[in-house]
Amino acid sequence: MGMEQEGRSRGTASRQSGQAAVEAAMIMPLAVFMTLGIIQLTLIQHAKLMTEYAAYQAARAGIVWNGNNERMHDAAIIALLPTLGRTDDLGNLAKTFAIHQIYDSAMRTLNFGGGRVPRTVNGSNLFGLIRVDTVNPAYFTPIDTIWKLRSGYNWQELDFDGADSFPEVPSLENNIRKFFNLPEPDSSELVYRKATRLTIRLRYFYEMKIPFANWIIFTAWYASQSNVALRGAIDRATLDPRANMMADGNISGLVARARGIEHEQGYDSLYAPEMWVLWGLATGSIPLVSSLVGKRYFMPLTATYTMRMQSNFHRKWVMHLNPDWGL
Repeated sequence: MGMEQEGRSRGTASRQSGQAAVEAAMIMPLAVFMTLGIIQLTLIQHAKLMTEYAAYQAARAGIVWNGNNERMHDAAIIALLPTLGRTDDLGNLAKTFAIHQIYDSAMRTLNFGGGRVPRTVNGSNLFGLIRVDTVNPAYFTPIDTIWKLRSGYNWQELDFDGADSFPEVPSLENNIRKFFNLPEPDSSELVYRKATRLTIRLRYFYEMKIPFANWIIFTAWYASQSNVALRGAIDRATLDPRANMMADGNISGLVARARGIEHEQGYDSLYAPEMWVLWGLATGSIPLVSSLVGKRYFMPLTATYTMRMQSNFHRKWVMHLNPDWGL
């Protein structure tokens, strides 16, 4: 009798041990992701704040450098270096800047832009790790229309103080004043003032480096930008709406559904072909690049900032037509 009870006890303990092992196996991926995911999301939030700060620094450089995209790009790089490595002394600063140069050069060689973004604007590179997009001022032709100046379309600078002075046609200053023989409503002046505000949009490809969490967060972000719902387990996501938690993961079809990040004005922050490149980096399906650096997970972070120009905006840095002007 005693031996029979002892056998039943051992069997019960064995079943309980097996049940505990199954429960642990089921909960372990979620527990690991929760821990690593919190760390990675915190780093992403830090990088997002730094991106907003970099946009401020880029705009600040632009308003005093005539909207010079190259100067704004340099300011953004300096602001974002702490997200790439240590910058607490000159030695670490030099190492981190070298890391940026390597990453930036590598990213420039990839097929970004979607064919809609020029690689350069007046010699300043728009590809790479960081892109600064000047959304406003957009074009000067409306100024010609508003202020009745036939030579307005030839301006090379937009006077930040207003339309009373004309650096390109000095003789006009003696003959034309804002409200002298110019029966334009006050709203025209507001449009001019709007044209002398610098609005920039900054895009930064932030690299996620926390194992396991980087892939989960990347695929979740990719699916959200593709308007697709993921199914299955957190570590075995699938596109099959009938899949259960134990189904094998398969999201290879996700890449073709990429939509990008669109904007009403300026270049889109991300075009579908750029998302395809990010997918190739994350899955290791870009042959030459993946064989050299392995899998890399990048999250595009964006920020927009506006400041009033403190120097004349130079026409050569114009990047867009403004849809509000109907041109």
